[in-house]
Amino acid sequence: MSISVHSQGTVKVNGIDIYYETFGDPNDPAVLLIMGLGSQCVHWFPYFYEPIVQKGYYAIRFDNRDLGLSSRVSSSYTLEDMAIDTVGLLDALKITQAHIIGISMGGMIAQRIAISDPRYVLTLTSIASSGYFGDPALRPTPTATFLEHMARYAQLDRASEDYNLGLWRSLAGSAFLFDEKLHRQLYQQSFKDRKGFNPSASQNQTQAMIASGSRLSQLSSITVPTLVIHGTEDPMIPEGHGQKYYPLISGAKYVQIPGVGHEIPEGICSSILPEIFNLLS
Repeated sequence: MSISVHSQGTVKVNGIDIYYETFGDPNDPAVLLIMGLGSQCVHWFPYFYEPIVQKGYYAIRFDNRDLGLSSRVSSSYTLEDMAIDTVGLLDALKITQAHIIGISMGGMIAQRIAISDPRYVLTLTSIASSGYFGDPALRPTPTATFLEHMARYAQLDRASEDYNLGLWRSLAGSAFLFDEKLHRQLYQQSFKDRKGFNPSASQNQTQAMIASGSRLSQLSSITVPTLVIHGTEDPMIPEGHGQKYYPLISGAKYVQIPGVGHEIPEGICSSILPEIFNLLS
């Protein structure tokens, strides 16, 4: 049985509007989900957050600045600004602490919060992410196959269904069949129903990551229980990133997901959710 939204709306934080949705009982421990580059909160699929709610947690997903139903931002910004947005949302919802789960750029924002505002963080889960995106010596770089695939779609309208299906297909690993039906539904919801596409968001958020640089020298200050999850076939942020930054966080556990790309396919939930629940408990 699907879980309906408990509450939704926008709150004014850090001078902008942030759209959010919550699921479950607000008296339960909070789990905050931070999405990645250019992706709206609906990219957190029910097959991921519904088991979290069923386990007795209060799940929150939200649109990062510059896309979805949150404010568009004309000036440049950094991951630090996005971290301030995120803790501002927790303040607005009167949540003093949360288990924080971030994917890709969302994992970087989650790391930033654990470094700068650890009082908000019960646990940290960083998925398909990096501790040093933006470092001039960034290695390993996106795979040649991924870059070639994206070049073939470069001339397409970024608001088109073909471009978006091509992008998500290029991010998928070989372990699971690409769920085209799911991603067509996601496109309809994101672009047509919510009208949440911002053509500038991906570039602005990429610049935010680059401007923030490396966190490698700061990760040792993270003391909350931490889980790092990375697929072996991630073409955008290759697994070497996860392997490089997780040892710098004291006590962090590393979970390698064979054959998985820059994605959370439904088929891996049976293996990664128990790891997350072990961390949360």
